[in-house]
Amino acid sequence: MNVKLYKDFLKEVFSQCERVRKVSLNAGFSCPNLDGTVGKGGCAYCDNKSFSSVAASEFSVMEQLEDGIRKNKKYGILAYFQSYTNTHAPVQKLREVFTPVIEHSRVVGISIGTRPDCLNPEVVSLLAYFNKIKPVIVEIGVQSANDKTLKNINRNHTSQQTRDAAERCKNAGLLITSHIIIGLPNEDMNDFVNTAKLIAECKFSAVKIHPLHIVKGTKFAEEYAQGKIGLLGFDDYCKAAAEVIRIVQPNVAIERVSAESPSYMLVAPDWCGQREKIWEGINANLICEN
Repeated sequence: MNVKLYKDFLKEVFSQCERVRKVSLNAGFSCPNLDGTVGKGGCAYCDNKSFSSVAASEFSVMEQLEDGIRKNKKYGILAYFQSYTNTHAPVQKLREVFTPVIEHSRVVGISIGTRPDCLNPEVVSLLAYFNKIKPVIVEIGVQSANDKTLKNINRNHTSQQTRDAAERCKNAGLLITSHIIIGLPNEDMNDFVNTAKLIAECKFSAVKIHPLHIVKGTKFAEEYAQGKIGLLGFDDYCKAAAEVIRIVQPNVAIERVSAESPSYMLVAPDWCGQREKIWEGINANLICEN
């Protein structure tokens, strides 16, 4: 099975560039399940420092951007607002943050990491305005189609909110991509399949598939140490990821299938960042299916 990858999606969107490189940015936003808007404590599995190199940055957005540009002189720059929820702020604040970035001569587009419950009509209208200047990609953290799971992991949004946000963005002409997690507590293959079907139904352009992994300092780290939650083994993860890919292809590009975390933060599993090994396991399953 020939799998459409995120680089193929980027070539379609930024055909004028030989190659596009994401530059991660931290704009200092919070999350609605951190600041009390819909909950406190954040996602049970999440510590931004485990996946974002700029999560603790003390530099301004433009300083971070210029640093990224210096390190990627040969590439088109996709400014990636990665840390926390980057539409969780008043529209005027979002306008002030996004405008100088999208107007930068080296930036070919912006990618905005957010949640489905932080994409109200006013925010989407603003992003649609920016999309007329340069492409805007909205990265939506879906994680699961199971509402009970979303509550248990302290996401506190619903699968219907994902549908609504996706439709709102698509109707506004915005590109949308997604994040999902395979292996969340009490989920099985049926749940993974349902999440994949949700991604396909909402017509996302791409998906990041992450294995659940445990990082220090999170609620899941405590529960894992106490034996309250377990993790999928390598073979089971590859089988599940292959099934997800089979369902969403060929329309949804695959951005990643692994999970990066600094070794000093990662508790388990030790294979979650081994991208090539994971792809080998997934491809083996895809070949078997054919």
